[in-house]
Amino acid sequence: MALTIAGFAPPRTTVLRGKGGKRARRDNGVSPLRRAPKAAPAALEWREASLPLLGRLWATAWLPSILLAACLVALVYLLQTSGVATTGYDIQRLQSERDDWQLRNEQLELELAKRRSLTWIESEATGRLGMVRAEPTALAYVQVGR
Repeated sequence: MALTIAGFAPPRTTVLRGKGGKRARRDNGVSPLRRAPKAAPAALEWREASLPLLGRLWATAWLPSILLAACLVALVYLLQTSGVATTGYDIQRLQSERDDWQLRNEQLELELAKRRSLTWIESEATGRLGMVRAEPTALAYVQVGR
């Protein structure tokens, strides 16, 4: 018995004979085998279903998909944490710079207050400019005529 697509074929009782071959045809006179028509697929036979792109990716390459997703999550996490760390360093640097400027501002305010004082002005006038202090008896009153 022979196995075919549709089931078992009945046993052959006759001998296959050729038609008497011609050398020009090179087929020894045997007719080609007839192919049976395609049968409908069986109920349990695997059929390719048309899945959407994401479904095909999951069905055929689920492990690389999971690895790719994990790598993307790790990359986003690393970018976020490095951004937070960089921002923290920037904040510390700016706070230090602000403290330096506040100290410099206080020093300038102290210098300004010192230069506005009368004792400093008097010492600069007598020391650097060579001025002398006026005698209290050398006052002269001027009368204005009306």
